[in-house]
Amino acid sequence: VQQKQYNNLLTERMLALAAENGYIFDEADFSFVTVRDRIRCYYKSYVQSLKKRGIVIGYAARKAGLVSETDLENSAATVGKIYLPANTLP
Repeated sequence: VQQKQYNNLLTERMLALAAENGYIFDEADFSFVTVRDRIRCYYKSYVQSLKKRGIVIGYAARKAGLVSETDLENSAATVGKIYLPANTLP
């Protein structure tokens, strides 16, 4: 249940951020569940790719004793910058 709530919150935040930057998802093609599932699939592929290269991240790294709970929380709170493509429409 906790993971589902986190995934829903992450999706809500991503949709809000996209809307703030002028990106609107067509709900006929991208329902909330569809967007959430695509995020999950992307992340799973990302993690699997890193594992194949011998890199452990996220909660697996915490369980392995490589990072602390505080390290994870600090990393999750890091603010990044979104780079928008130049408007190429006439």
